[in-house]
Amino acid sequence: MSANLLEINHMKKGFDGVGVLKDISLAVKEGEVVSIIGPSGSGKSTLLRCATMLETMDDGELIYLDEKAAWSEQNGGENHSVYASRADLKRIHKHFGLVFQNFNLFPHYNVLKNIIDAPMSVDKVSKKEAMERANKLLKQLGLEDKAEAYPYQLSGGQQQRVSIARALALQPKILFFDEPTSALDPELTGEVLRVIKELASDHMTMIIVTHEMQFARELSDRIIFMEQGIIQEQGTPDEIFSSGNARVREFIGKFGK
Repeated sequence: MSANLLEINHMKKGFDGVGVLKDISLAVKEGEVVSIIGPSGSGKSTLLRCATMLETMDDGELIYLDEKAAWSEQNGGENHSVYASRADLKRIHKHFGLVFQNFNLFPHYNVLKNIIDAPMSVDKVSKKEAMERANKLLKQLGLEDKAEAYPYQLSGGQQQRVSIARALALQPKILFFDEPTSALDPELTGEVLRVIKELASDHMTMIIVTHEMQFARELSDRIIFMEQGIIQEQGTPDEIFSSGNARVREFIGKFGK
């Protein structure tokens, strides 16, 4: 049985007193591809932001490779989140990468510098090794002729592939995607989805927030349906797509092919 790379227990998060994540628990095993679907405002992106520590959760437990990144402690009769030490968090951060829907590339860096910057500055990798990783990834993602180009010179699909390469350059064990194709037209969506499929065939562990139902069905080991800040249902693609839950069926019918 493969180990859990990520474990989330009873995660809660609210903004201005409104609960966005109400009680989320999930575990992701090594090599597993998990798609998260659900209507806008259901908490999917907030879940990713809390899992990657871009947002501070209010309550719950966050564990990477059996190491606690955050947990709850009582203070004045209420639960509050406590995070691991700065040194521990720095190490834990290396376990995951995040690909945003709007690419978030540095506009003043060319493609190569966008990819080698973090391995050199964060992981203290030598320039030679960072360049080797970058060139290998650019070739893998069909971008070897774009190393000197700047983001504005690339199509949206190319920019998203660069942002995937940038995340992979840090050699994470788990990769999060927050609606990686939502800013792309259908033709460019296809090229990004192909890259993600290739990563899945290489057994990359991934959590993907997506509205691409057919893609989720083909690629996922497990699909999670979220609504109103909780996991309403989860299962294999076959289980979710033949769900007896009327709400799940209605949602998939709206987005599905």
